[in-house]
Amino acid sequence: MSRKNKEWLKGIQHMAIAKRITLLYGGIFSLSLLFISGFMMLNISGLQQSEMRRELQETMTQVQEFLQTNTELSDESLRELLGDKYVEVSIYSSEANETYNNFVGEMPPFLFRPEGEPPSRQKPQNGADKPPVIGENELYREGYQINGRRENKSGNVEYILENSTDQQFMLLTNHFETDTDAYRIQVFKMMGNNAYMMRNFLVKMLIVDILGICCAFLIGKYISDRILRPVEAIRSAAERISIEDLSQRISTEGPEDEMKELTITFNSMIDRLDGAFQRQSQFISDASHELRTPIAVIQGYANLINRWGKSDPEVLQESIDSILTETDHMSALIRQLLFLAKGDQNKLHVQKTRISLNEIAAELVREMDLLQEGRSITFTAEDEVEIFAEYDLIKQLLWIHGENALKYSPNGSEIAVRVWKDASFGYVSVEDHGAGIAEEDLRKIFDRFYRADKSRNKEVSGTGLGLAIAHWIIDCHDGEVLVESKVGEGTIFTDKFRLFSAEKEAKSK
Repeated sequence: MSRKNKEWLKGIQHMAIAKRITLLYGGIFSLSLLFISGFMMLNISGLQQSEMRRELQETMTQVQEFLQTNTELSDESLRELLGDKYVEVSIYSSEANETYNNFVGEMPPFLFRPEGEPPSRQKPQNGADKPPVIGENELYREGYQINGRRENKSGNVEYILENSTDQQFMLLTNHFETDTDAYRIQVFKMMGNNAYMMRNFLVKMLIVDILGICCAFLIGKYISDRILRPVEAIRSAAERISIEDLSQRISTEGPEDEMKELTITFNSMIDRLDGAFQRQSQFISDASHELRTPIAVIQGYANLINRWGKSDPEVLQESIDSILTETDHMSALIRQLLFLAKGDQNKLHVQKTRISLNEIAAELVREMDLLQEGRSITFTAEDEVEIFAEYDLIKQLLWIHGENALKYSPNGSEIAVRVWKDASFGYVSVEDHGAGIAEEDLRKIFDRFYRADKSRNKEVSGTGLGLAIAHWIIDCHDGEVLVESKVGEGTIFTDKFRLFSAEKEAKSK
């Protein structure tokens, strides 16, 4: 491909879609129109001859039927028979030795002119050809030339004749016999000045082509504008959208087509972005609020040390203990925030393997027993349960439930951990007999930084992110967390997982 052609194609590729659609539609329509026009120009003469041939053959048949059933032949009866037909007919009767015509005026020189004796009514013997209907030498003398000659099954002989002034005629002749007479029938019609007709047709065809091409490009532009209207709406909406304003939406009115699907998809994307930005804004606001408290405490105790703690050991120790406590709280908060941030960005890769839920639950119970401080911890394994999950994340999940149970259960109460399964799922539950959760708080406990027991926020340590992390872990494993709670009676957290299967392990690899 030449450099010029490559540059031309590159220019087409960088053209706006609307212009490309217009160019494509207009180009295809224009080429089709030009092809049809060229085909008609090449075949107009043939079409004209075909239509004239049909008309002359119908007239020939009509005349033959008349001669077969009528004996009174005259110029008047022939004109009455043909009526308003624009076809010229000449009939020579060998019995009467007379020619009958339906036209007025001089007989054209190319018609048969009997000389001497009339043609014999006898049919040619021994397969000899019929005598020529017209004399070709005589035609040449009269200035006519034969452009075509053909004979059909009905015995009609067709001539295409042209004179010196470019006038063309189609002549159909036949030697027809009845019981009483023999006739020479000649039917002809002027085809007109072919060159003039072709020039006239060409001019008209060019005018039609030019108008058609202009209309094609105008219609193509209208169609492209109409088709790309939703795309333009999407572009305009995208320009108006910013982080501060995600309220813009595109109207979904219109036909059920691909453009409407694109519009719905775009609106859905904006909805997800809007939700993500709102959650991010809320997350930043909550994190800032949670970090403000320990920072303020640390700053306060640092000022206290600066003023009096240098000389007062008790104030110094109290300040150091509080600073260390708040530092631990901030460290735990930051770790959890980073965990959730990585989870939101899909940067935490879960490595699932075949694990025993019984083993993790038993390990949880042993570790909780070291921290129980007067609480009774029981473990019940009704079934051997194996699931497809990441060991560390499931242990972290159970620790969140166990830590909450330890925090909110009074001394002397019982904490029960139980494992069981049914036909398709495995379950592990952690039950405490603490303060319980109010019904209106149950639907919010998995929100980040939400703590149901507002009055005990200062007494019970925590960040408000544990259950949010638990919910994320459950979602990663296509599981479900169930919560049952009554105020003053306690709470049961039940985690539900699909049982391990070899097929699931194979699909994950």
